[in-house]
Amino acid sequence: MAAITVTIPEEFKYVGLALVSTQWLLFMQYRNVMAARTKYNVQFPQMYADKAEMDVNKDKYLFNCVQRTHQNTLENLPLLYTSTIIVGLRYPILSAALCGSWVVGKYAYSRTYWSGNPNPRTNPVYIVFSLVPLLGLTLTTTYIALGWAFGGLLA
Repeated sequence: MAAITVTIPEEFKYVGLALVSTQWLLFMQYRNVMAARTKYNVQFPQMYADKAEMDVNKDKYLFNCVQRTHQNTLENLPLLYTSTIIVGLRYPILSAALCGSWVVGKYAYSRTYWSGNPNPRTNPVYIVFSLVPLLGLTLTTTYIALGWAFGGLLA
Protein backbone atom coordinates (compact mmCIF):
# COMPACT_ATOMS: atom_id res chain seq x y z
CA MET A 1 0.00 0.00 0.00
CA ALA A 2 1.43 3.36 -1.03
CA ALA A 3 1.56 6.23 1.40
CA ILE A 4 -0.02 9.61 0.77
CA THR A 5 1.99 12.66 1.71
CA VAL A 6 -0.04 15.62 2.88
CA THR A 7 1.62 19.00 2.80
CA ILE A 8 -0.08 21.73 4.76
CA PRO A 9 0.30 25.00 2.90
CA GLU A 10 1.44 28.12 4.75
CA GLU A 11 -1.89 29.83 4.03
CA PHE A 12 -3.72 27.07 5.96
CA LYS A 13 -3.62 29.43 8.95
CA TYR A 14 -6.51 31.30 7.32
CA VAL A 15 -8.52 28.09 7.29
CA GLY A 16 -7.99 27.86 11.04
CA LEU A 17 -9.11 31.45 11.47
CA ALA A 18 -12.26 30.82 9.42
CA LEU A 19 -13.07 27.71 11.47
CA VAL A 20 -12.63 29.68 14.70
CA SER A 21 -15.20 32.20 13.43
CA THR A 22 -17.79 29.39 13.54
CA GLN A 23 -17.18 29.09 17.28
CA TRP A 24 -18.12 32.74 17.76
CA LEU A 25 -21.28 32.20 15.73
CA LEU A 26 -22.17 29.21 17.90
CA PHE A 27 -21.42 31.15 21.07
CA MET A 28 -23.76 33.95 19.96
CA GLN A 29 -26.50 31.46 19.11
CA TYR A 30 -26.00 29.61 22.40
CA ARG A 31 -26.34 32.86 24.38
CA ASN A 32 -29.54 33.68 22.50
CA VAL A 33 -31.00 30.25 23.24
CA MET A 34 -30.20 30.60 26.94
CA ALA A 35 -31.68 34.11 27.04
CA ALA A 36 -34.79 32.88 25.22
CA ARG A 37 -35.15 29.98 27.68
CA THR A 38 -35.29 32.48 30.51
CA LYS A 39 -37.43 35.07 28.71
CA TYR A 40 -39.99 32.58 27.38
CA ASN A 41 -39.84 30.20 30.36
CA VAL A 42 -38.83 27.00 28.57
CA GLN A 43 -37.12 24.80 31.14
CA PHE A 44 -34.51 22.09 30.68
CA PRO A 45 -34.53 19.32 29.52
CA GLN A 46 -37.26 20.43 27.13
CA MET A 47 -35.56 21.13 23.79
CA TYR A 48 -38.55 22.78 22.07
CA ALA A 49 -41.96 24.06 23.11
CA ASP A 50 -44.66 21.70 21.88
CA LYS A 51 -47.55 22.70 19.61
CA ALA A 52 -50.04 23.01 22.45
CA GLU A 53 -47.76 25.47 24.24
CA MET A 54 -47.26 27.49 21.06
CA ASP A 55 -51.02 27.65 20.43
CA VAL A 56 -51.50 29.24 23.86
CA ASN A 57 -48.41 31.46 23.92
CA LYS A 58 -46.71 32.99 20.83
CA ASP A 59 -43.55 33.50 22.91
CA LYS A 60 -43.05 29.73 22.88
CA TYR A 61 -43.04 29.88 19.09
CA LEU A 62 -40.34 32.56 19.21
CA PHE A 63 -38.28 30.36 21.53
CA ASN A 64 -38.54 27.52 19.02
CA CYS A 65 -37.27 29.85 16.27
CA VAL A 66 -34.20 30.75 18.35
CA GLN A 67 -33.55 27.11 19.29
CA ARG A 68 -34.06 25.86 15.73
CA THR A 69 -31.49 28.33 14.38
CA HIS A 70 -28.86 26.95 16.73
CA GLN A 71 -29.81 23.35 16.00
CA ASN A 72 -29.68 23.93 12.24
CA THR A 73 -26.19 25.37 12.54
CA LEU A 74 -25.05 22.34 14.53
CA GLU A 75 -26.50 20.05 11.85
CA ASN A 76 -24.43 21.79 9.15
CA LEU A 77 -21.09 21.90 10.97
CA PRO A 78 -19.82 18.36 10.17
CA LEU A 79 -20.17 19.05 6.44
CA LEU A 80 -18.67 22.52 6.78
CA TYR A 81 -15.70 21.42 8.90
CA THR A 82 -14.83 18.40 6.77
CA SER A 83 -15.11 20.32 3.51
CA THR A 84 -13.23 23.35 4.80
CA ILE A 85 -10.30 21.26 5.99
CA ILE A 86 -10.06 19.06 2.88
CA VAL A 87 -10.38 21.98 0.46
CA GLY A 88 -7.98 23.99 2.63
CA LEU A 89 -5.21 21.47 2.05
CA ARG A 90 -5.20 22.34 -1.65
CA TYR A 91 -6.89 25.75 -1.85
CA PRO A 92 -6.52 27.37 1.58
CA ILE A 93 -7.52 30.92 0.64
CA LEU A 94 -10.61 29.74 -1.23
CA SER A 95 -11.52 27.43 1.62
CA ALA A 96 -11.14 30.13 4.27
CA ALA A 97 -13.14 32.61 2.19
CA LEU A 98 -16.00 30.16 1.64
CA CYS A 99 -16.09 29.14 5.30
CA GLY A 100 -16.02 32.78 6.43
CA SER A 101 -18.74 33.59 3.94
CA TRP A 102 -20.83 30.73 5.34
CA VAL A 103 -20.56 32.29 8.81
CA VAL A 104 -21.77 35.67 7.48
CA GLY A 105 -24.68 33.97 5.72
CA LYS A 106 -25.54 31.91 8.79
CA TYR A 107 -25.59 35.10 10.87
CA ALA A 108 -28.09 36.61 8.40
CA TYR A 109 -30.10 33.38 8.58
CA SER A 110 -30.12 33.57 12.38
CA ARG A 111 -31.25 37.19 12.51
CA THR A 112 -34.12 36.49 10.12
CA TYR A 113 -35.24 33.33 11.93
CA TRP A 114 -35.09 34.92 15.39
CA SER A 115 -37.61 37.51 14.26
CA GLY A 116 -40.21 34.75 14.03
CA ASN A 117 -39.87 34.26 10.28
CA PRO A 118 -39.20 30.52 9.92
CA ASN A 119 -38.31 30.82 6.26
CA PRO A 120 -34.96 32.63 6.20
CA ARG A 121 -33.94 30.69 3.13
CA THR A 122 -35.55 33.51 1.16
CA ASN A 123 -32.98 35.95 2.60
CA PRO A 124 -30.63 36.72 -0.32
CA VAL A 125 -27.70 37.27 2.05
CA TYR A 126 -28.19 33.72 3.37
CA ILE A 127 -28.42 32.25 -0.12
CA VAL A 128 -25.36 34.04 -1.52
CA PHE A 129 -23.16 33.89 1.57
CA SER A 130 -24.15 30.53 3.05
CA LEU A 131 -25.78 28.06 0.66
CA VAL A 132 -23.58 28.83 -2.35
CA PRO A 133 -20.29 28.60 -0.38
CA LEU A 134 -21.36 25.32 1.25
CA LEU A 135 -22.20 23.89 -2.17
CA GLY A 136 -18.85 25.13 -3.52
CA LEU A 137 -16.97 23.50 -0.66
CA THR A 138 -18.87 20.25 -1.12
CA LEU A 139 -18.20 20.09 -4.87
CA THR A 140 -14.52 20.95 -4.44
CA THR A 141 -14.17 18.36 -1.66
CA THR A 142 -15.66 15.74 -3.95
CA TYR A 143 -13.24 16.70 -6.73
CA ILE A 144 -10.23 16.46 -4.40
CA ALA A 145 -11.37 13.16 -2.83
CA LEU A 146 -11.92 11.60 -6.26
CA GLY A 147 -8.40 12.71 -7.18
CA TRP A 148 -7.04 10.99 -4.08
CA ALA A 149 -9.05 7.83 -4.70
CA PHE A 150 -8.15 7.46 -8.35
CA GLY A 151 -4.44 8.19 -8.15
CA GLY A 152 -4.45 11.78 -9.23
CA LEU A 153 -6.50 11.31 -12.40
CA LEU A 154 -8.45 14.44 -11.50
CA ALA A 155 -5.63 16.34 -9.84
